[in-house]
Amino acid sequence: MKSKIKIVIIGGGSNAWTPLIIKDMLLTESLQDVEYVLYDINKKPADLNKAFLDKLSKLLKIESNIITTSNKAHALKDANYVIITISTGGLDAMAHDIAIPEEYGIYHTVGDTQGPGGWARSIRNFGAFVDISNSLNKYCPGAMVLNYTNPMPVLTDVLQQLCTGPVIGLCHGLFENIHFLQELYGAKSEDEIYLKYAGLNHFFWITEGRVGNIDIIADLRKKLQTKSITDLLKIDHSDSMGFKSGRYVADELFRMTNYLPYLGDRHTCESFPWFITNKKNLRKYNIKRTSISNRRKMFKDREDALKRMLKGEINDKYLERSRETAADIINAHLTGKKFIDVGNVKNKGQISNLPLGTVVETACMIDKNSVTPLNYGALPDSIVGLIEPLAYVFNLTVKACFENNRELALQALRLDPVCSHLNCDQIKEMGQRLLQAHEKYVSLR
Repeated sequence: MKSKIKIVIIGGGSNAWTPLIIKDMLLTESLQDVEYVLYDINKKPADLNKAFLDKLSKLLKIESNIITTSNKAHALKDANYVIITISTGGLDAMAHDIAIPEEYGIYHTVGDTQGPGGWARSIRNFGAFVDISNSLNKYCPGAMVLNYTNPMPVLTDVLQQLCTGPVIGLCHGLFENIHFLQELYGAKSEDEIYLKYAGLNHFFWITEGRVGNIDIIADLRKKLQTKSITDLLKIDHSDSMGFKSGRYVADELFRMTNYLPYLGDRHTCESFPWFITNKKNLRKYNIKRTSISNRRKMFKDREDALKRMLKGEINDKYLERSRETAADIINAHLTGKKFIDVGNVKNKGQISNLPLGTVVETACMIDKNSVTPLNYGALPDSIVGLIEPLAYVFNLTVKACFENNRELALQALRLDPVCSHLNCDQIKEMGQRLLQAHEKYVSLR
């Protein structure tokens, strides 16, 4: 009889996610006597993560049980929880997602969710996610799945359609907004802040909020009559990738809608044609693009940092919990202690004026039974008109992949707002080139 809880990371060689996620779990009492499996088709980086986490465990005086493997059946057999952090084709494939759209005047900043880059990433990851889902149903039916891989709406949709266990997609975007509001209003803890938010991954909006007796949205509307969001906090802001942003995109979107959008400009801007199809606007809004060479450097930097810590001292940030919530979600599901936080799940009516079945980002409650989205209601008209087109792009892309229908996939691409400056022939040509570049991962006919 299996005595321990088993948690598997698919993509266990990720030096961005694995050390962070497992560290949080090691610092969670209910998850210390657990078997952790780092599964990766490339075992070498997973072995580096294990070596670091073993050293961290000793420092924390915790007896950890971490194994690495490239054997999928061995990894998934009888798993209770599965975390996904993969990218099919890696950075070599992603290079096409950035370079090809650029030839058509689409200058992706991140390229992992919206636009032709996100569309191509969806399609090249589809087969891998179907395979993962089938493997989960075979080796660990009913296991809870936590997805970190983008595009979050599309790939979480695939998992939710196929997996027999509960599925939730996770993203840390909301935490950036919470941190901003906490600093702005001098809250000692984020528990002092109440927020009502909803939307799509990398494209959510805060429509209500309070800090004590302060109505956040009303107060921001007043403050922004004479200042910009950029001016409210006189500090340089760096996002999770290290890029500094003045939040000029967020400021403009607030003025346009009267509600607070996701403050991560490099993601939000990719939902609109007027930000990333014009180099002058990239400069005007201080939007920084992530090059593939920069991503390669960041991967190498993280790898080098792990190797340095193996030889020397471990950075203090690994001695305390991060704001990521994978550990909290698993703890809640395991112990039955309810936990509420942001999550991506199918729309069952929690956002009443977005298409049912769309994977949306709202507050969710996790307990021993499952993942339950909390009711939001209807998004304001000034926002839903911006979000709805992307919902249809995501949904049609998923449909095209399941039906193995190339023409339907190209129809989804034509609906994307950032392609609006192109004619139908140009969009088709761009789409066909992206599919050809990823032909080893794509089966669309």
